[in-house]
Amino acid sequence: MVEISPSLPIHAVFARTALENVRREYPNFMMHFVHSDAECANLTPSSLHPIFFGSYDWHSCVHMHWSMARLLALDTHSDHGKAIASWFDRQFDESRAKIEAAYFDRDGAAHWQRPYGWGWLLKLYSELAVSPHPHAARWCAGLRPLADRLSDALFHHLQTAPTPVRHGVHSNTSFAMIHALRFANTVGDHAFMDLIAAKARQWFGNDVDYRMAYDFSGEDFLSPALTESLLMSIVLPLIEFRHWFDDFLPDLKTGHFAELEPAKVTDETDAKQVHNHGLNLSRAWCMRGLMQAIDPGDLRWKKFGVLAGEHTRAAEAAITSGEYVSTHWLISFALLAETEWHG
Repeated sequence: MVEISPSLPIHAVFARTALENVRREYPNFMMHFVHSDAECANLTPSSLHPIFFGSYDWHSCVHMHWSMARLLALDTHSDHGKAIASWFDRQFDESRAKIEAAYFDRDGAAHWQRPYGWGWLLKLYSELAVSPHPHAARWCAGLRPLADRLSDALFHHLQTAPTPVRHGVHSNTSFAMIHALRFANTVGDHAFMDLIAAKARQWFGNDVDYRMAYDFSGEDFLSPALTESLLMSIVLPLIEFRHWFDDFLPDLKTGHFAELEPAKVTDETDAKQVHNHGLNLSRAWCMRGLMQAIDPGDLRWKKFGVLAGEHTRAAEAAITSGEYVSTHWLISFALLAETEWHG
């Protein structure tokens, strides 16, 4: 549990918590493929991953850095903005990024963190690429070897995968595609943009009659239905999306929202159960994003606005004041819900 002064503004609280997390090497949930006893030597997180060694696991460390980049963009001149910039000056170094990138070239590591960690890394890079901070170009250069490696890897994966993964956890394909599309738009990679749009149509364009009653399981931090819907709202023209959305989620079109009540967590020490805090926040992000593509006169528009607030409030206490199994990652999802609504 992170102790935070109640007098601090919420973004300062987020920044302090995020900085504490990315600097904290242990406890650490490591997944590392080895071939022999000899490869088991010197397996500290910071030796394997000199940039993203903290925050409990690699992918959480990546998206906590995105959280800090977003907080920096919101307030460059604050004390917490200066602390974030100092950390980025230290961490975003080309030599470190090359070590991070080389990790994926190891035998057995080519698919490590796919696609969740890959999508977040590309999102982090795109955030730095549009950052107003005077050091942002240097940070991008320092991270570029890893961004290049993982953008190529995700491009190849999307190009060759026969089907998407629809689960509401790390393997979810739609979530990574949303982040990758932001990256491709930011860097002007038209081939990547076109591939993501084509795959979204191929994989999800004919989806109909999805029932929200089957959308939730006890360890989800994403709604498969709403994440897919948000992706389609970004890649489809507005009128086409509205027709697709009506057909995909008929329960919501007819006003049945009972399956969208905020998820509950009864054991705050259960690392998998607390995923449901993330589910509440990611649902809020998706619903607010979908509101940008729905007519304000549509009953879903008003209901999504109310439900997004309820979902956010249900997770608030865990974001910075919960157990470490929550506080090492939830800030990112809170910031998605608060600051990133696709239009």
